[in-house]
Amino acid sequence: MADFQYAKELMHPLFRTPHVATEEIDEGSIFVTGLPFWQEQLFYTRGRGEMPWHTNPEQACRRLAKQWRNVVQELDASFKLREKPDLSIIRDGLGIYLSMLFWSNRRPVQLDELDKHMKTLELVPMNLEERLHFIMDKSDGYPAFKQLNELVQEQRKLVLKGI
Repeated sequence: MADFQYAKELMHPLFRTPHVATEEIDEGSIFVTGLPFWQEQLFYTRGRGEMPWHTNPEQACRRLAKQWRNVVQELDASFKLREKPDLSIIRDGLGIYLSMLFWSNRRPVQLDELDKHMKTLELVPMNLEERLHFIMDKSDGYPAFKQLNELVQEQRKLVLKGI
């Protein structure tokens, strides 16, 4: 198995390179647990993939919303037990939101210079930058989880109105 390395466009301190066997992952999957931005990885490194931001962003965002519900259940259960949630679940949740954000704007996720890229997006919730910074800085806390959940819901509404 070759070592997996995120494309430079997907490099971000919060999203460390996962230890995965990519040859075992279906290239058609738009969400892979533990490996956010799978489709972007294929696009940036191989010039191929499903490219859901291009082909059908509304449907892709609906599919991501279903995955989000699973993440919410896991995070909610951890917080109810007053436990710190697993960091990989938090990353999956953030990855789902960032994918929804970029895909609904018909673009692949770009984490390098994230602030610069966010300023160029049109379909964004109010005060996105401040809210996302709060979430990323305190990602394992309950307030960040609630804020992320709100962002996902707001992005879903924007998708339904805007695409």
